Amino acid sequence: MGFFRGGLLFTVCILLFVSLLTANLFLTLSTSLKYENVQKEVSSLALGLSNESGDFFSELGSEEFNFSHETDEAQKVMSKHCQNNINYTFDFEGRTISVPCSTLEQGKEAVINETINSIIKDLYYKEYDCGFWKCLVKEQAPFFLVSQKARDYWKEKLYISLVVSLFLVLLIFFLVEKKLNWPVLVGSILILSAFPLLKIKDFISFLIPERLTFLLLFLNIFFSKAYAVFWISFVSGLVIVGLGLGLKFSNTEFVRKITEKQDKKEAEKKAGEKVLKKKKTKKK
Repeated sequence: MGFFRGGLLFTVCILLFVSLLTANLFLTLSTSLKYENVQKEVSSLALGLSNESGDFFSELGSEEFNFSHETDEAQKVMSKHCQNNINYTFDFEGRTISVPCSTLEQGKEAVINETINSIIKDLYYKEYDCGFWKCLVKEQAPFFLVSQKARDYWKEKLYISLVVSLFLVLLIFFLVEKKLNWPVLVGSILILSAFPLLKIKDFISFLIPERLTFLLLFLNIFFSKAYAVFWISFVSGLVIVGLGLGLKFSNTEFVRKITEKQDKKEAEKKAGEKVLKKKKTKKK
């Protein structure tokens, strides 16, 4: 392999690593921001802070939210209202909160939980009239970061990363000298690109400035599926490497034909280079 070709292959491999790493990151974000997962994570966090006499929403700098107080007020009139109704509905800071009357029998925590879930659903499916990065500056409490809008944004970036990665994989195929090394090389890069996911949350939390510390509350939500994505990429890489090694060391007719064809091309290339050298020598 020539120096130029080898250098180009090395550069493309680095680009593939970066592309696969970003694809893994975008897959983690888009998977973590499914509604079911957001509802579970935010609800658990909000309930935890509520039990500690705190407030998840006020922690984010929003004075609009005080669900614990509002729930206390609602619970006082629920008993009478629920004698003839299935749900108790009340307005909270411009939002309609609906709590099943059946939760009243389960105690205050169940009522709070239903109140939180109603707020989360409203925030998740809210239609934001700004672009992703403009919303980050515009919104006082950036709940849009765990919204359907945010998930769609990361999914779009994921598709772009996958297309770029596929292009780079094909480019590596044409650059690699021995084609049977191609799946081993690609699989190895995929495996390596998965490992940063194990520490990505710690790394990002280290980079967050003090004025944006509220984002730390969202990190567990953003990267709740990081380990799942790690195993998807890691196992997929192992499978690709295994298939490559299997083809490389097998004695099947298919593999022999590929190897013989490759060896023939290399021999013809070297023979052509020798002929050119002889012609140049004669001219001198």
